[in-house]
Amino acid sequence: MSAVVAVRFAAGVVAESRRQTHLASRPEGPFPAAWRTLCGLQIPSYAAQVSEQPTGMPCVRCMSRLPAPAEPELEQ
Repeated sequence: MSAVVAVRFAAGVVAESRRQTHLASRPEGPFPAAWRTLCGLQIPSYAAQVSEQPTGMPCVRCMSRLPAPAEPELEQ
């Protein structure tokens, strides 16, 4: 399982233009009352669609805050 999940507003909660796919850290325990995304948006759990796989238009601000992949170590 990944440490990051895709979160967006559920269908019918907001206009389709606001249903960007945001990224949030997976909680260690039960689902939180609200998902805090990497871009700072808070999406209440009752209004959220959570997925392991991103769907729809990604949030550019969330994408830009993802950590860079680790550089492979070079053999010496």
